[in-house]
Amino acid sequence: MKRLFLSIMLFIAFIAVLPASIFRPEFALVLSGGGARGIAHIPVLEELDRRGIVPDIIIGTSMGAVVGSLYAAGYSGEELNQIVRDTDLMSYFIHLYAVRKADVLPSPFTDYDTNLLTVEFGSSGFGASNGLIDDQYINGFLRRYLSKVLSISDFDDLPIPFRAIGTDITNNRMVVFSSGSLFDAVRASMAIPVVFSPVRLDDGSYIIDGGLENNLPTDVARDLGADIVLAVDVNDARHQFGEHKNDMSTLSGTFSQFSDYLTEPNSAANYDEADWVIVVDTSAFSSMGFGSGEDILEIGRETVEANQDVFDELEERLERWLPMEKTSYDELPAPSIEQVVIDSVIPESFYGDLSSFEGRPMDYATITEFEKLLDDIRRHEGLKSVTYDAINGVVSVNGERYPSLSGSIYLGLSGGLGLRYDGTEGGDPYFAYTPVFTISGRMEVLEKLDFTYGIVANEGITLDAGLLYPFLSSAFLYADVGLKYGQHAYYSIPGTEDYHFSSDVGLFLKTGIGFVPFRNFRIDTILGFDYTYLGNDMPGNRNLIYPYIGLGLVYDAYDSQDATSNGLEVELMFEFGGDFPSPSIAYSMSGSLFGCFGPTDIFKFIFSAETATIRRAASLSEGYVSTALGKSATDYIYFMGGIRLPLPLSLFLDAGIFFDMFGGSYEEAVGGNRNLIPYSELSADKNAMDIGGYVGFGIATSFGQITASLHISMTPRVSFMIGIE
Repeated sequence: MKRLFLSIMLFIAFIAVLPASIFRPEFALVLSGGGARGIAHIPVLEELDRRGIVPDIIIGTSMGAVVGSLYAAGYSGEELNQIVRDTDLMSYFIHLYAVRKADVLPSPFTDYDTNLLTVEFGSSGFGASNGLIDDQYINGFLRRYLSKVLSISDFDDLPIPFRAIGTDITNNRMVVFSSGSLFDAVRASMAIPVVFSPVRLDDGSYIIDGGLENNLPTDVARDLGADIVLAVDVNDARHQFGEHKNDMSTLSGTFSQFSDYLTEPNSAANYDEADWVIVVDTSAFSSMGFGSGEDILEIGRETVEANQDVFDELEERLERWLPMEKTSYDELPAPSIEQVVIDSVIPESFYGDLSSFEGRPMDYATITEFEKLLDDIRRHEGLKSVTYDAINGVVSVNGERYPSLSGSIYLGLSGGLGLRYDGTEGGDPYFAYTPVFTISGRMEVLEKLDFTYGIVANEGITLDAGLLYPFLSSAFLYADVGLKYGQHAYYSIPGTEDYHFSSDVGLFLKTGIGFVPFRNFRIDTILGFDYTYLGNDMPGNRNLIYPYIGLGLVYDAYDSQDATSNGLEVELMFEFGGDFPSPSIAYSMSGSLFGCFGPTDIFKFIFSAETATIRRAASLSEGYVSTALGKSATDYIYFMGGIRLPLPLSLFLDAGIFFDMFGGSYEEAVGGNRNLIPYSELSADKNAMDIGGYVGFGIATSFGQITASLHISMTPRVSFMIGIE
């Protein structure tokens, strides 16, 4: 026993006197926060890869945590470089919250756009979200690229051990994430106050951007036992490149300067804890400038070249252990989705779609499909977010409702402006307008009973107020009463060369039932009554009464916010009634269709169609439809087929050929001899039929699709319009 004890003591003494150089020193890589500037970290990672150096641990704050987590998961610097080049990062990081609206599908009888802005208010506060940016999309981005490691709960089990820094604003402390949900850790570390919603942990604390506590956590690296610390500061906390002031003439510049003001002191204090600090001069870029990814990468590359001595010294200290081995992300197995469970916020009707993912691997393709379904559910149900956890093969889907605030205001804009020319009539080019601006809102007056109101400005002004009452699980009853002014000038048809403004006044009342029997499909039934006084400047009878019944159908399975989306939109409307004392029978039937389908995200087939047959009093502008080329008609058929080429930055290019027929002019109808048979006004006359080409260029945004379109027909007619829809 004594010999064993003596042997152990001699071995310990031998180890103690050995040169420290035979043990590999622990190397920590520390990446600072900085928003879009953090893209400059990637060239540093590429240089480490080139030299065969693998950190023993990566510690990141904010954007440094985003880049660091991907590198720790096994991606190479070159792969991260390619992700930045191939991805429209701006569309993920700069994405305003979707409109809060439970009946997501548009009603055929609703004139209100809600795409510009949603403001919620109530006695408990202002604003329906605790962040300006809709995080559903950046969440999906992170989960797609981290899909294989989402279920890892100990961050030391990643290909490279990893730590993320967060700020606990509930308890005023720094948080070092080393275990739990990797996604939550990264998402919390980048939660810029006010911009992104904070992450709520199981203990009730709220975590925001770690940069407020420690934007360059070299001290954390030392506390974790690192012998060598290389830090990368993309904010230039010690102003090595001059004054380092942002252009505060812009909102983004002011925000960037404020962010620097909060984070620079703690970053500068931690410089001395590092062996080397590589400082990247990103002063030319905003922290929100995610559209400048390639330029930021170039600045990072130039900085790496200027700091080759740093990498030489690091390589010299680790030389005997180079090259180091690192498990790549591609080598990692994709865990399987064994079970999908949903919480009470997600309707049971979606469980079938969600459970269809059971048995599939959690790889990029699967998670991309899964994220798309979650976003569909969120928008369909009017939820703030739909997220999930993945633990031991069980994916738990959780929905979050907006806070129960008592009121809301929506702003909306659609339509467009442009120029048109009708060569068949020998006229000059004329200005065309189709804009519709809306202000609408909702206030809760009783439980489940909402008071609604709205203003529509197009060729006239409409004011209305009503009540909305949901019942059953997917139906709602509504009633509206309103006042119209200047809507019925017989030639004030938006988008045409015909203008005649009048001082008409109208009153209307309509009640209806809306029903959403299944996902993406809505049915509306309506009973309405209109009274119109046309004014002294109008010919014929100036008092018109129009009782009617209506039916509307909408199917919407197309994501207009994504230029690469496949989908279909269909809208059909029917009204039947009478314009008294004009000929008693009156009706209108109209429909529209748009489809976009393709096997890849770089090429799509598109088609669209419109049709209308309208029999209303001749003196009403509703008695006409405005064609794609700006002609007024009572009967109309249009079809366009072509291709779409999705481009970077959510842009797209469309091209195709179209055909349309139209008939039924004001002069023919005013005599009272209108044929009531649907589409009987269509004519084979060459001036009432067009064949031509269409070219469109646009961008898909959270506000809708902004497009510039050109129609040229053989007759000839030309229409160039810029608009939003």
